[in-house]
Amino acid sequence: MMYDDTDVAERLVRREPVHLNRIDHGARVAAVFGIHRSPHWTEVAREHLARQPRCVCCRPKSSDQGIPQVHHIFPFHYCIALGQPDLELDERNLVTLCGSSREHVGENHHLWIGHLDNFQTSNLSVVRDAKKVFFDMPATEFKTDPLCVRRAKRRLVPLELMSDEQKVALVETMDRRMPRRAR
Repeated sequence: MMYDDTDVAERLVRREPVHLNRIDHGARVAAVFGIHRSPHWTEVAREHLARQPRCVCCRPKSSDQGIPQVHHIFPFHYCIALGQPDLELDERNLVTLCGSSREHVGENHHLWIGHLDNFQTSNLSVVRDAKKVFFDMPATEFKTDPLCVRRAKRRLVPLELMSDEQKVALVETMDRRMPRRAR
């Protein structure tokens, strides 16, 4: 796949789809690769939020909980680029985390726990980290927590920087953690 020489961050700024007055960070990153969400995504996200309406990292009665957002454990553009497009809409690959918007500032666990402070990559241990390791941790603590810093150094390599070996290993991890379903 060929990419232009424009810095990825600059390309992300130019492609900023907004959904319900929020930026769709996953769609922004995927657009850089010419990948777009499934036309069924909105319905799947709505169904997921009906089943899991609150951030799994926030304390249930937390006043700081941001806007519930559906996060892909394996980012959908990686799934599509690596031949597993069904994982975009697979409930096993989804978890609810809170995010922030211009109008509502919350803990933003989507950015901090789901992406380890970089929307171009992902935390493949997000479910365990959100429910156990970093549960109810304020963003101000997360940014300086030694374990968080170590996790950020080991986060998923951005797709455009992955070697062929890393891509094969990621597909094996996807197959092991979310085996393909019989059709």
